[in-house]
Amino acid sequence: MKKWSYVLACTLALIMVGCNLPGSGGATQSSPEAAFTQAAQTVAAELKRVAQLASPTPNVTATPTNTLQPSPTNTPQGAATNTPNPCLLVGYSAATIDQTVPDNTIMAPGQVFVKTWRLTNAGTCTWNSSYQLVFDHGDGMGVSSGYAQTLTAGTVAPGQSVDVSVTLTAPADPGTYTGYWRFRDPNGIYFGIGGAAPWVVKIKVANATTVTLLPAAPGVESGTIREGGGPFPDFTVGESNADMTKTVQTFLSYNISGIPANATITEVKINFVNKSTEGNPFGLGVMNGYVTNYGDTLEPADFVSGFPPGNTVDWGSLAAFDTAEVSPEMKAALQARLGSSRLQLRLQFAGSNGDAVKDRITFTDPGLIVTYTTP
Repeated sequence: MKKWSYVLACTLALIMVGCNLPGSGGATQSSPEAAFTQAAQTVAAELKRVAQLASPTPNVTATPTNTLQPSPTNTPQGAATNTPNPCLLVGYSAATIDQTVPDNTIMAPGQVFVKTWRLTNAGTCTWNSSYQLVFDHGDGMGVSSGYAQTLTAGTVAPGQSVDVSVTLTAPADPGTYTGYWRFRDPNGIYFGIGGAAPWVVKIKVANATTVTLLPAAPGVESGTIREGGGPFPDFTVGESNADMTKTVQTFLSYNISGIPANATITEVKINFVNKSTEGNPFGLGVMNGYVTNYGDTLEPADFVSGFPPGNTVDWGSLAAFDTAEVSPEMKAALQARLGSSRLQLRLQFAGSNGDAVKDRITFTDPGLIVTYTTP
């Protein structure tokens, strides 16, 4: 732009000078119109020359500009915040939730059982007697739709655990059965594990076999032993007939070889209904029963002095023998002995009470009623 301005200025100056120069050497003086015409032609010629001398502006292709996308910005994550627990929430430990009847426990048709869960108050509200355990859906196993019972007679504060039990009955037909349970608060709101999930009871019902086991006849493998004597051909527990300062113990040997080794014992009832008494047997205290293993032949050396711990069952009154009593302890003991030939049981009191009265109880055919299933 500056070059063009300079050329134009020079050209105009030449025109002005040319217009004012006097004629020379007798030349004919030009008219003003002719001078202006000449000046215009001169300007045009000069402009053309300058234009030719000027270098054409090259066509510059603009370098493409990369529109840079902003680099992804990692929005810093704030420190983890603890979301407050809701009011109603159930927690549990996988190792302890099934206190009784683990999943897939085999039951006999119609078998009555008690299912117990250990659950934790993982919420912020305290549970009390207004809260309920409710059958939610699935197989009721003896309870109807809408069944509910009190969750606890006391309170369960946040963080505390509670054992919740319900009595159920196995269905009559073989198969797998699952029932789902939840809690309900006083306002009718249902809640469970992780907020709403129920927990379950799951059993398998199989065809069952029931047998009555009777001890071997008293005298060789079963019978009564007094300290230093016996065996005697009866099943008597209490003070000795010959010396009331001493006691006698009864040993019962049951042949279990007929129960398959792969069987599942579903129930054992102790049937000691048939009995006779002298004096006041339970004036001697509690009678204990010990699962033992004294062998095929009963001997005086099998008598056990004292009243050792580790008994399997016990009885505190004659009334305890009025009916066949379901014994989970004997069920577990028999299950553990399957595959062997004998289950043996010793019955005893702690000792004589020294009242000069013969206190004793004698059983007739003390039996075990066993129900089991096989795969």
